[in-house]
Order: sequence, then structure tokens, then C-alpha cells
Amino acid sequence: MNKVLLALCAAFSIALPAHAVTLESATLNGNLLDASFSTPSLIALDISLLNNDPLSFSFVLDADDITAGGVDVNAILRDVSGFGIGSFTLTTGGALISVVTGSLLATTVKGDLLSSDYFAGAPVVEFYFGNPFFEDGLVDWRIGFSGLSAGDRFTLDLATTPAVPEPREWMLMLAGIGLIGVSAARKLGR
Repeated sequence: MNKVLLALCAAFSIALPAHAVTLESATLNGNLLDASFSTPSLIALDISLLNNDPLSFSFVLDADDITAGGVDVNAILRDVSGFGIGSFTLTTGGALISVVTGSLLATTVKGDLLSSDYFAGAPVVEFYFGNPFFEDGLVDWRIGFSGLSAGDRFTLDLATTPAVPEPREWMLMLAGIGLIGVSAARKLGR
């Protein structure tokens, strides 16, 4: 019986594919991450931004990653903070890796698609890096590992800035501040 179990365990361990690069740590600063869609040849990140604090992801390579020569990356970057995304930067560090950019799409969806009542009805901005939904004509981003060895580390750092309010939003804010000033002046005059 033990020999049968050992044989089955050995067969399953040989049949299992190698993992994608290992996510060693993530600095989320209160934001949310779901990396459960990653596969042996793909780093898939689903990020919900609750604020505009920077994010950092640290990865470590193993021998299988080096043999593969690189890994594909796709991500969904979803702003649910209500501030919007004015601009973003994605940088790499730690190891000398080559990044070949793929597709980048942006869209706005209604907040009621989210499960939380707090964000319901608010517009949500989403950016799609690569091809997270496997659509025709879109390609994932590719990170190459030429010249690296097992045990090397690299980071992906993401920084966003809030969207600048539109002129009509500025006018509404100024009108609101003006009304507060008039109200305060009337109370002082009594």
C-alpha cells in the first residue's frame, strides 16, 4: 500500500507544472491584491486601489524561471478610492530585467459592480495591463530574465497620482466654500 502511495505521489509531483516566479512580498499600503489567477507562465495581479499610496511587489526567481527565459505579466488596476487615476508609473528594480510592453487599456465602469456598498454607484476607473481577459488582438507584458540566475530578485513598483478635478468640479467646490463663508458671516453678524 505504501509503495502505491509513493508511486502516486511521485507521478503527481512530476506532472505538476513549475510555478511562476515567486511573489516574495508585497507592500500594499492598505490596497487590495488578488494574485490567485497566476499560472506557471504568468504573473496575474488584480489590484484594487483604496488610496494613491505606492505599491511594491518583490519576486524571487528559481531555476525553472531562468530556463523559461521570462514570464508574462498582466494586471487589472482598479481605482475604487473615488480620487481617480491621473497618471501611473510602473518601474522595475533589483535585477536587470527587460520589460517588453504589451497592451494597455483603460475603461470606466459603474461602482455598483463592486460587492462593497461603500463604493456602490461611484465611477471606477480600471486599467488593464496585458490581456487579463484573454481577448483577441491583445498581448500580455513580458519580463525577460537573460543574464540572471536562480535566487535573483526583482521588484515591480507601481505609483499613481490622483486625477486632477475638472473645471466644473472646481466651480462646485468654490461655490460650496463661498456658501460656507456666507453662512459663517451671517452667524457672526447676529
